[in-house]
Amino acid sequence: MRKALKVALEKDQIITKNKYDIIDAYEIHLYGDERDNFDLYPLLSKPVLAVHYPLKRCDIVQVAKERNTEYFKKVIDFCKKINVGLIIHADSHSFDVFNNPDVEAFCKIIKKKKIVLHVENCYLHIGAKEGLHITKYLKNRIGDKYVYPLLDTCHLMMSSMSFKYEEESFFQTMDNYKSRCFIMHLNDSIGSGEKETGGIHGTNFSRNLYLLNNILWKIYNYEKEGYNVDCVLEINEEDYVNVPDAIELAKNIDIFWNDYILQEKYLD
Repeated sequence: MRKALKVALEKDQIITKNKYDIIDAYEIHLYGDERDNFDLYPLLSKPVLAVHYPLKRCDIVQVAKERNTEYFKKVIDFCKKINVGLIIHADSHSFDVFNNPDVEAFCKIIKKKKIVLHVENCYLHIGAKEGLHITKYLKNRIGDKYVYPLLDTCHLMMSSMSFKYEEESFFQTMDNYKSRCFIMHLNDSIGSGEKETGGIHGTNFSRNLYLLNNILWKIYNYEKEGYNVDCVLEINEEDYVNVPDAIELAKNIDIFWNDYILQEKYLD
């Protein structure tokens, strides 16, 4: 399992995060404006897992509508050049995605360019299960080896749709999302997770180490089964140049992971 940090294509972030030996990889997060300096990519000292389309407009339907813009073309060319996938969100209802002319045209571009899509579960309008339905639809349009589901654990915990209406447990959902190219956004939420109701989104499990342990034990066993899992520590920070909460999570992950290895040695 690789531990990854999100990083913007900004010099200060790159220089600081390159120094974290405890981190194995990056997920590039785009702003969608002039701050995205693609020329800084060579400064990154760790492998890049994927590129995340700008958060404010990364839903599949929104991205599809941008397919003819210069910005979209620049992002696709960048992904192709550095040979990594593109992360988008499954936030729209399936009836807004299926047979949507914009989405159909988007899929043709992605298929022609041979770009891998990582489709992330959301929580506002649909649950994790319907996110998988959308992923399956995109697989049918683009091809199995170019589309994979991405599981955000904080989004899953915030999704009343997932647990009130889809009736899938947290860990069953992990099983449903795992793939040969499995990326997880590993993060926690406090309360509802929503600022409007006093919750906190994207925390580092400091109040919930028991859940972190259970998630990591599942991942440890996925890897024993032959699955490759990459975990992006997508933690909200006051300052994204310095990321103490994400580093604390990385250290706790290593403690649990090393303990699993020791347990197996004793069993042998």
